[in-house]
Amino acid sequence: MSLSESTKIIGRTHVHKWIASLAALAAVAAGSIVATSADALPIAPEPVIPVTGIPTPCASTFPFPDGATVDEIKVQLATNFGFKLAGSQWTEARRPSIKILWETLDAMECTDYRKNLQSKVSGTVGINTTSIRGYAWGDWSLTKSGYVSFDFAKFQGALDSGDDGRLTRLVAHELAHVLNSDRYSEPQYWTDFKKLYAREGRFSDYAGSKVSEVFADVIGYYVGRCALDNPYDTGEHDAYYAYAKDVIFGGKEFGPAPGEAMNCTVPDANAEAPMPGPEQDAAWLVGLGGE
Repeated sequence: MSLSESTKIIGRTHVHKWIASLAALAAVAAGSIVATSADALPIAPEPVIPVTGIPTPCASTFPFPDGATVDEIKVQLATNFGFKLAGSQWTEARRPSIKILWETLDAMECTDYRKNLQSKVSGTVGINTTSIRGYAWGDWSLTKSGYVSFDFAKFQGALDSGDDGRLTRLVAHELAHVLNSDRYSEPQYWTDFKKLYAREGRFSDYAGSKVSEVFADVIGYYVGRCALDNPYDTGEHDAYYAYAKDVIFGGKEFGPAPGEAMNCTVPDANAEAPMPGPEQDAAWLVGLGGE
């Protein structure tokens, strides 16, 4: 082989190596771009399981165990949410009401609402399902001391008429009485609310002018936004809405701003309106003194 031919071969070898090196560098660069792009992609938000009566619940922490027996559901509810359970209405016939209770608790679980209210009571807060006298569908520490009581038999009326939002509102409302059980020591949240109430006044027909009931309804309707005749629908209660949002739920919203349209299942035309509140029933008002 001549010197000139050897030189040509060596030259071609260097060119091939140079091209191969460029290709390798290009591959590495492309891989880096792909990796960087993948790393830069936004993480998809955790899917939110719809909750009846609540347009924008928390992403589920404890999905309702549809395939479980009622006895199994009771054990899981007590374990997951930290309540004692009592009463006679934990039955298969009341499964829809039990599910409303569970899903309402779960819908608020990304906030500190439950933990805050449970911290107000010495021992463990209970949930009691039982027949409640009169028109009341629920109460705190009246039917059974230290327990939030719910009458699931009465819940059926709202379920039958499609007003499930009334029940989510009721669960949040009665739990608000637990949260508010330290009001006699004048904590800051309660002092602030009384000033707010002095400025804003009446909120709902049920609460009337009893400030502790206004407090509970401001919270109950904030969570149960799809409740029939929700006062927030009018757009006239921005200050109460802001209090529930900022003071009670740490910025979490369960629906759109007051007065804005919501994606709700429309209740049946014959859905029951909430019964008159304690202002209209002197005997019940006396009983509420033990909240």
